[in-house]
Amino acid sequence: LGCNRAASAGGKAAEALSGRGVPKGRQEKFAPSAEAMSMNAPMVSQLLEEMENWDKDKRFMAASDLMQEVTMSNQVLDLHIQKRVCQAFLKQLEDQSIDVQGNAVKCLAKIVCKFQEQQIGEVLAKLSQLVIDGKPEVRDIYATCLKGLLSELPSSCSLLACQNVLRKMLTGITSHPQVEVKEECTDVFHDLLKRFGDNRVVQWNDQEEMATSLLSLLKSKQSKSSLRKKVIACIGALSAVLADRQLDSLMRTLLSDVRSASSKAEKQKYIQCIGTVSRNVGFRIGQHLRDIAPLFLQIVNQATEGDISMDGENEQDHEVVENCLNAFESFVLRCSKEVAPHLDELCNVTLSLISYDPNFYDTGDADNAMDDGFDEFDDDGLVDSDDDDNSWKVRRAALKVLAAMVKGLPDRLHEVYGKFATPLIARFSEREESVKLDVFNTFSEMAQSAVIKNQSAVGPTSASVTTGTANGVLEVARLAPPKERPAAQNLVSVMPSCVAQLNKQLRSKALKTRQGALALVRTLSECLPQHLEPHLPLVQDEIVRAMRESNSGMRLDALIIIRHLSEYYASPAVYQQLAPQLCPLMLQCCNDSYYKSIAQALCAIGTYVYPLRPSVKDVSNQLMEMEPVFEVLRSKLLATDIDQEVKESALECFGHLVACTGDLPAFQSSMQGCLSPFVERIKNDVTRSTAIKALRTICVSQVHVSTLSAILPAVGAQLSTYLSQNSRAFRQQCLDSLVHLVRKYGGSMPPETLMQILTDVTPFITDTDLYITDLCVQVAVQVLTASHQMAPTVVERCVPAVLVVCRSPLLQGSALDSILAFLSKVASHGQHCPFERLRKELSDTSPVATAQAQAQRHVIGTLAKGLAAVVSASPPEIQAEAIQHFLGKVQNCGASPSPEEARQCELSLLALGETGKSTDLSTTPGFCDSLLKQLESSQDEIRLAAALALGYATVGAMGTLLRVVIDNVQQTGAGAKGQKTQYLLLTSLREVIAIGVTQRGPGDRSLAEHLRPHVPRVLPILNQYADSNEESVRNVVAESLGHLLMVDQDAVLKAMSPLLASRDSWRVRATAVSAVRFAAAKHCPSSTIEPLKDQLLQCLGDEELQVRKAVLHSLNVACLSPSCAEIFRGDADRVFEQIKQDSKQRPELIREVDLGPFKHKVDDGLPLRKFAYTVCTSLLSAYPEQMASPALIDLVLQGLADNEDVQVICCQLLQDLCAWNFALYRIIGRIGDLVEPFDRCIMRCIKQVQAKQHVGQAMDMLRLYARTLRVVEPIAETNQHKVFVDFMARIMKDNVFAQVYEQASSGKDVL
Repeated sequence: LGCNRAASAGGKAAEALSGRGVPKGRQEKFAPSAEAMSMNAPMVSQLLEEMENWDKDKRFMAASDLMQEVTMSNQVLDLHIQKRVCQAFLKQLEDQSIDVQGNAVKCLAKIVCKFQEQQIGEVLAKLSQLVIDGKPEVRDIYATCLKGLLSELPSSCSLLACQNVLRKMLTGITSHPQVEVKEECTDVFHDLLKRFGDNRVVQWNDQEEMATSLLSLLKSKQSKSSLRKKVIACIGALSAVLADRQLDSLMRTLLSDVRSASSKAEKQKYIQCIGTVSRNVGFRIGQHLRDIAPLFLQIVNQATEGDISMDGENEQDHEVVENCLNAFESFVLRCSKEVAPHLDELCNVTLSLISYDPNFYDTGDADNAMDDGFDEFDDDGLVDSDDDDNSWKVRRAALKVLAAMVKGLPDRLHEVYGKFATPLIARFSEREESVKLDVFNTFSEMAQSAVIKNQSAVGPTSASVTTGTANGVLEVARLAPPKERPAAQNLVSVMPSCVAQLNKQLRSKALKTRQGALALVRTLSECLPQHLEPHLPLVQDEIVRAMRESNSGMRLDALIIIRHLSEYYASPAVYQQLAPQLCPLMLQCCNDSYYKSIAQALCAIGTYVYPLRPSVKDVSNQLMEMEPVFEVLRSKLLATDIDQEVKESALECFGHLVACTGDLPAFQSSMQGCLSPFVERIKNDVTRSTAIKALRTICVSQVHVSTLSAILPAVGAQLSTYLSQNSRAFRQQCLDSLVHLVRKYGGSMPPETLMQILTDVTPFITDTDLYITDLCVQVAVQVLTASHQMAPTVVERCVPAVLVVCRSPLLQGSALDSILAFLSKVASHGQHCPFERLRKELSDTSPVATAQAQAQRHVIGTLAKGLAAVVSASPPEIQAEAIQHFLGKVQNCGASPSPEEARQCELSLLALGETGKSTDLSTTPGFCDSLLKQLESSQDEIRLAAALALGYATVGAMGTLLRVVIDNVQQTGAGAKGQKTQYLLLTSLREVIAIGVTQRGPGDRSLAEHLRPHVPRVLPILNQYADSNEESVRNVVAESLGHLLMVDQDAVLKAMSPLLASRDSWRVRATAVSAVRFAAAKHCPSSTIEPLKDQLLQCLGDEELQVRKAVLHSLNVACLSPSCAEIFRGDADRVFEQIKQDSKQRPELIREVDLGPFKHKVDDGLPLRKFAYTVCTSLLSAYPEQMASPALIDLVLQGLADNEDVQVICCQLLQDLCAWNFALYRIIGRIGDLVEPFDRCIMRCIKQVQAKQHVGQAMDMLRLYARTLRVVEPIAETNQHKVFVDFMARIMKDNVFAQVYEQASSGKDVL
């Protein structure tokens, strides 16, 4: 009995910890009560007595009941009772019953945590001592119990655990003669370091002694392999908390041991230990790679070169090489910068080792064997049997190194693909199946790293991630394939041989091989669909075979492959050719027993229909293969007991099929049967969102589905009713669908339905939610377009609401554009809404009389745009009358107008300018003179409005007014009054240039043609004012120069080059640098600003602060511009080095301002630092492979000690950095460094909130910190970063931060 108990006690104890191993019928005792119980002292005493009963079942039950009694009580036991309880459980650890022992292990770990610290310390000390000198047969029970207790203890008991356990475990490791005791002590010590390694007791104790003790145990030749593994794990845990000096000493010792190892087994354990240390300390091992990497490479080369001996030592050689390569995998992922000098040699070694198979002689018949369907190699090709051959470990480890290069070195993908793609494809014929699967996985990693994936999309109707023009059945552009990295070309070039080899593997007899090959094809279809498509006929037979497989996973993969390829189709003929074979199989999969297969089959059908009808006129004969699908869809739409995913997939599929086949007579009867269930799905609360999405797909099709007329009243009314729902996202979806529904089928909808829609949308036309307002106004425009008889209703209900929104200072963007289109449409119905009514309403500026100046200016500008829209849509006679009315208002404005007269004059000026964009007003008598006269008005608002109006009107009369503007700029005097007028005229000129460049219509060329002859006259004026003392003037000049770069590149480049090189004035350099920003903001071609790159980068080191700030601003815009980003890719490191300099706080830039009662410090360097951090964020977005590095963490740490404005940018930078998967390995080692600055910042804000000082600002910052930590925390938890996890646990105890963090996690926080 004793032997059996000793052998299985550890396992039973572990089972007890997880709730297993409990006798049948007793588990209910562990169920917690609904509320905390009061402590019953007599019951405790009785249970203690029963714990010593002769019946093992009673002992078990008593222990369980006592544990529940103590843990669920809100009272604390007396100290003497606590001692009795602990002694009783410690005694049960030696019980004769294994069940009682295991239960005692679990109960003691739970119950001790409820006791006082004194008792906890005594129990820890007692268990530690028992591990060392307790009974041998139950020593593993004591160790398991102690480890369980350490895992249950709160962080506050860290010091207690270290004081009572640490020294005893070290004593057991170093002094105890028995190997079994050393093993248990090492195991406990490992758990202690993992749990409380950051405690100051561990930090302040002699870390060198700990390391020496463990190394001595590792060096012992009498140690068992299990002990060696535990010692190595323990050294890894210790290395994570070692100080730099001790870590350096540890690494030097391990390297020395590797060099002096007398046997291969000894060398192997030291190499394995270095790899474990690397995985624990991360980037900190980087400084030692200059010694480690050459040594390991030498060992690998020596162990794998030459012929393999037959004496059995090659097995140890292979394991040594495997451990070296495992270490290199960690180095590449965590120390990419430090390992860079050794990468070339490492690549060569890896290249040779992925095919390292010394026991196989290639006879050249492998391909033939595969072609014949045989997967096993002849014995003639093998020296040893597979059982004795472990060279596969070397190949597997080499593949892991290659995968690490792909994931961790995105900046060297071009080199990796060029060197490894073809050899890796050759390894598809690997004879060891597990290694072959690793080959597939590694190539899959290469394919995934070759692209930057777009946002996920569900079908071809997602317009948010589309590019190009709508050239298919749908009116929206098709999805673009994932964006390829520049290095992807090397991978694309080997695609033919890759597919050919995969086709062989798909015919393999081994199920796992077929699964792995099909999974790789799936990855290729997701990442490089346009390059896999030409080879689809080659693998069609194997895809068909996979769809018929009994294995549901392979069926699912095959369907996903078809869906991805057809989603991004380029050649419809390929899919039309395969349709007769694939469509019946997809239809068959719609009746599969596995719900995911059904859903994927429906999704695949929904995308496959588009290549069968690539355009409205191009209808292939194979489209009839889709006719039976409607019957399947009808059954799915009617069913109520199917999975939700199947319902949604069926609705999406229905939308795509109707969008493609809705006008074809052959499909009408089948489609008719699905319409009624479809309407019911729109009404159903569970499926309505997906059904509305399908309806939108139908509406954006170029096909007109006349069959829909039967359900239009019900669908329109239902969508209108849904607008009262509280969900904003759902309301937005309904409005979006209504816009498309009314636009496409509004003419077929009854007036009652349109009336209901107008009634329901009008309450949402407000300035509280401009996006919803935008959609509502679009609905009104479409109703008015679809049915002219609805004009009176639209005028009566919608016009008043729209006019109210027009006076909102918040109106802008697409909502403003929609309202202007609405006003134009209403103005065309003059019989229902007379022009004079609209003019009076839009000319009323009294509601904004009390508003602030900026809000007034914005509203007046909006009203002017509305007036211009109404005038332009009116008959010619009304236009002429309105223009004369506005001109009269301007001419009648006196030298000292009243506030109302000034507002009316400003409104009339802007209305004239907006009207002049589309109408030539240069022939209107007095127009030009009136505007030039107002440039000298005493009112700043009127002068600016006149300048803008002159610029706007010049766009519509380029041939005449442009010359007037330029002549007046040149003729204006040099006095103070003349300089103001010149600035205003420059503003007019800027508007002309900006609008001319921005517009992208048929008139774009004519505008450029009108501008280009005047460039030689404009440039001297701009050069003259580039050195102005007024920053506003310099901004106007810079914007004009930037826009002119896109009109006459050669002339402007010739003029700007001297400005950038000017040594006379920093203002000239700053102006020229800013011009680059405005050019990049308009997405100019890269060739436009590339000639200025060298001069621009040279200005990075300019001695003047303002010039450096302007350069950073321009670089920031250029990096984010899709057309200019690649210009600075090669100079990203140079820019980053300057950023590190400009982001530092400089005391000489901080000045003190005397404000009388107190003094205020002004930091003139703050704007530069903010620009520096902002540019860093843009660089990371544009060049993530180059910028994602631990150096960015240093920048974040520096910024978190800076101004709060800088902290905001740093938090965003950190969030962006954590979003790149390949960067995680580089930064994980630095996450612990974030604890102190975040702790400091959060506690400062919490104190401000508690003291009620700057509460709003403090709460905003707390939300920012919470969102940032929300991104970092999962990374830390995944990598078991204890310091950060403990910090989060501690900070979450604060109620203020816990509430903010919860809101951040749920997405409810709003800044």
